Parts: sequence; C-alpha cells; structure tokens
Amino acid sequence: MIRFFLFLPFLFFFEVQSQTLNFSKYVDTLCSNYFMGRGYVNDGHLKTANFLEEKFKEINLEPLNKDRFTQDFNINVNTFPNSVELKLDGKSLIPGRDFMISPQSRGLEGSFNVIKVDLNNWSSILKNNKVNNQCIISLNISKILDIDTISMYKELRNLLNKSFPILWISSEKLQWSVADYLSNHPMIKIASKSVNYDFTTVQLNIEQKFQKSLKTQNVLGMVSGRKKKSIIISAHYDHLGMMGQVKFPGANDNASGVSLLLNLASYYSINPHKYNIIFICFGAEEAGLKGSKYFTEHPLLDLKKVSFLINLDIVGTGEEGIAIVNALEEKKAAKKIGKINTRSNYFNKIKIRGQSPNSDHYWFSHYQVPSIFIYTMGGIQAYHDPLDKSETLPLNKIEDLYHLIIDFISGF
Repeated sequence: MIRFFLFLPFLFFFEVQSQTLNFSKYVDTLCSNYFMGRGYVNDGHLKTANFLEEKFKEINLEPLNKDRFTQDFNINVNTFPNSVELKLDGKSLIPGRDFMISPQSRGLEGSFNVIKVDLNNWSSILKNNKVNNQCIISLNISKILDIDTISMYKELRNLLNKSFPILWISSEKLQWSVADYLSNHPMIKIASKSVNYDFTTVQLNIEQKFQKSLKTQNVLGMVSGRKKKSIIISAHYDHLGMMGQVKFPGANDNASGVSLLLNLASYYSINPHKYNIIFICFGAEEAGLKGSKYFTEHPLLDLKKVSFLINLDIVGTGEEGIAIVNALEEKKAAKKIGKINTRSNYFNKIKIRGQSPNSDHYWFSHYQVPSIFIYTMGGIQAYHDPLDKSETLPLNKIEDLYHLIIDFISGF
C-alpha cells in the first residue's frame, strides 16, 4: 500500500505535464484574424504582445523589466492598410497569388501606359520625350535562365525604379517582407504564370502609409533559479501582417517558435532550473532583427552572466531533421545536442551551419553571448506568403524538439 500511494503522485505529475503540451492551440490562436498577421496594420503587433504578456502571467513567469513584462522600442515601417488593386488591360489580378507590392513601395493610383524594357532598348526609351509620369516600365525575366543576365536585369530594375513605377514579371516564387524605408516609386512583382505579356495598360490602386517611430515591444519573463547565471530561450512573435486585403498568417514563421517557447515556459515554471531561465518574445524581427538589437543595446540583465541562448524560429516541421545556425562557432553545444539526439533518436539529421544574421540569436553572439538558432527542415515550403497557415502546418516533430531542448538545458 505504501508503494501504491507513493506511485500515484508520480503518475499524476506526468499526466499534468502531458496536458501542458499544447502546440497547435497556440499556433491556431496566433494565426487567427484577430492578430492580423502580427504586423503593423490595425495594431496586430500590439495585440500579440498583449496576448503574450497575459500568457506569461498565467504561466507564473516573473517580469524581467522591473514590474513590466514588456520592453518598448520604436521602429519605422511601411504599411499597406487598405485594399491593393492591379488590373492589366482591365483584367483584375489577385493580390498575394498573382502579384505582390514590394514592401518599400510608395502608394499610387491611376491608369498608365506600359513601356516594355529590356537590356537592349532601355537607354533609348528613357531618352524618348514620350516617357513621362503617365507610364509604367515593365521588365519580364520569366523566360531568362542565365544567372548573370538576371542579375543585370535586377540592376536595371533598381536603376529605373528611382524614376518610374516598375512591373517586375518573374517565374520566381512570390514572397513578401517588411520595409523600414520608402523607394521613390512603387514596384509590383507579378507571377509570370498569371499574365499574358501582351497587355498595354495598367490600372493601380495602392494606398500606403509610412509609420515613423512606431512603438512596438519585446515581451520578457523569467523563472528564477538558485544561481546567478541565466539561460535565454527566445522566439520572435511578429510576422508580416497585412498587404492590403492579404493576410500573412506566419504559422511556421514564427507562431511555431512562440508556441514551443510558451510550452517550455510552462515546463520550467513547474520544474525550475538551477539557472534563471529567461523567455523573450522579440518584436520587429521581420523588420531587420530590431527587437533583439534593441535588447542587446539596452539589456535588462547582465549579458556576461548569460550562459547560453537558444533561439527558436520556424520549428513547425522536422521530417528532414533540424539545422543549427552558429554551430560552427558553438561546437561544444552542437556536439552535445548531437549526442542527445543520437541517444534519444529525436531527429534523423542535424545540419551544422555557420553564423548568419538571419534571426535573433545574431546580436547576442555579436556581444559574445554563446548563442544558437534552431529551425526544422522538410515538410511544407510556404514561407513569407499567405500559405504559411496553421491548417497546413504539421507540427509533427515539435514535441521532439521540446524534449531535446529540455535535455540540453539539463546539462548546464
């Protein structure tokens, strides 16, 4: 009987732990219409930060910024708050599928004639007096395969865009991003499969708003340990938001990383480590790693006492394994992760990569904080487009990554 009663609490503990693992619910929530793609239209980024602050409180994390869970900073960002429209010879194209407005574009409305430009005629066309503000320059590289020729066309595109609106027709995948500056004129990227190149007129309706010194936030919390050293787990919560009527849900990038972070926060709130475990959801990553840069320039803890940082970004797949960025510089940590993976068979492959300024780990390593960035490989190919949505994100290996991280941190 004594053994029976000792065993019951043990069973109950692990049942509670399994119930706290809820990856899909967080991803579904963060990708919902309420958060507007977690960008800078209709306060999507602020709504997300408020949601995360409430979750940190529910998990019983402690604030890192005195009595606040947030750290404010300002950014410049170009936005497209209203519907965007494009017609070629009166035929409407669908935004997000047929075309994208380059994020640095200025707004423009009206009907325009089309001047088709290539590497042979561009100079003579620009000398023609008929070329004026009622014209749009069209460049078509959809059938060009030579890399050097494509590179020349891109240089020509950027040169012409200083003086004219540009239609850039390409077979390349349509992707979007966030810009913190304005170009002289708009540039519209069009999928070559969506157009007949015989069009002669263009109708545009692009409304754009440049927001200068917009306040946004990092969201931070911690579980205190017995010792003064800290381990940071980070993930950016922002995404691309809205391009007119098009929403970019950002399920894999990076609702998945935030979901994993929140589940790890729940674990460590019940199972404190001997070190402080710091949880940071960075803002404005998509705008140029601005949240993490601001934090490292205005740290809320002594960075010299941070033993390690694990950054989680794009972790919703994993069929083909994981990749570790900055692993060549953090060889000891990468080797340790490899041994854990071999022992527990979490992933079939670990790809070792060098340093790259492609996520929020970068600025910490810049300040000599041992840092890695982990992402998963395989599965869906949606990235920076409207198809990166929760309904199609498998999350089939995220629990394995959850356990791998716990195993790794237990060795400190």
